[in-house]
Amino acid sequence: MAQIRPAVGLLYNPATPDLVAHAPELVEYIAVMPDRLWFDFGVRAAGRRFHRTLGAMEELRRHIKGRMLAGHGLGMSLPSAIPLDEVFVAAVAAMSSDLGGFLWYSEHLSVFLAPRGSVPNAQAGLGLPVVYDEETYEIVSNKLERVKDALGCPLLLENGSFFTPVPDMDMTEPAFLNRLHTEGRCGTLLDLHNLYVGWRNGGPAPSQYIEELNPDAVVEIHLGGGDDFAGFYMDSHSSLTPPEVWRYAFDYAPRFKRLRAITFEFQETYYERLGVDALVGELTRMHELAACCDTEASAAHAR
Repeated sequence: MAQIRPAVGLLYNPATPDLVAHAPELVEYIAVMPDRLWFDFGVRAAGRRFHRTLGAMEELRRHIKGRMLAGHGLGMSLPSAIPLDEVFVAAVAAMSSDLGGFLWYSEHLSVFLAPRGSVPNAQAGLGLPVVYDEETYEIVSNKLERVKDALGCPLLLENGSFFTPVPDMDMTEPAFLNRLHTEGRCGTLLDLHNLYVGWRNGGPAPSQYIEELNPDAVVEIHLGGGDDFAGFYMDSHSSLTPPEVWRYAFDYAPRFKRLRAITFEFQETYYERLGVDALVGELTRMHELAACCDTEASAAHAR
């Protein structure tokens, strides 16, 4: 199967419009997080629970014109052993419809919600590791079917970033994702920097992980950078993509024949520190990576 060139894009945040204004031709794709475009007043809110930030929504509409659009989130916490937040799912579906429809929607394969006392669905503060066994598989796969029905688009799950390995599980994370793909539940969003985070914190080598992962499952890849904190390496989206992560990208991305998008993540609070020129350079290199994935263009050039 010939591979079509993937689009290059950004995870949308308040600094994205300024970056797009500097290099509009380099941004072909935008991933939007619905969680960041509304205020959630909680499951016990009187009246309407979600209140959108209208100015941010209008600005987003201007920047998605002529670009591919997908949704990205972490609020569903699909592996959590609690019921799916149906109201949240409906709000994501409504936003997708209002924006013309997501090409796909991705969620993190991490636990973010942990019931605690009188606080239903309390945020854990960071992504917690998942236990990969049959019980978790059933929880995740059943929720994925409900979300897919509600959103009406393909789903992806993203590998998380963790700070300590979890030993003696029934399945590895790649095996878990492979099974979800094989059974038609979802595809994979492969965050290469998250793999690097895990390796820096004592986990498996990224190459080992990727070799086990079914390449046909990968629809999107994430790039980004982090920093050191208290003896750990953090997925803080605070720096440019490390050289090692670029190496994984150029080594493996051309193998992902269903790859549709290459996305760079940065936290808007680091925008000025990173600098526009450096971020434009990151996008330029992403286009070089995308060109390496375009087997049809490569074949035509050879002819």
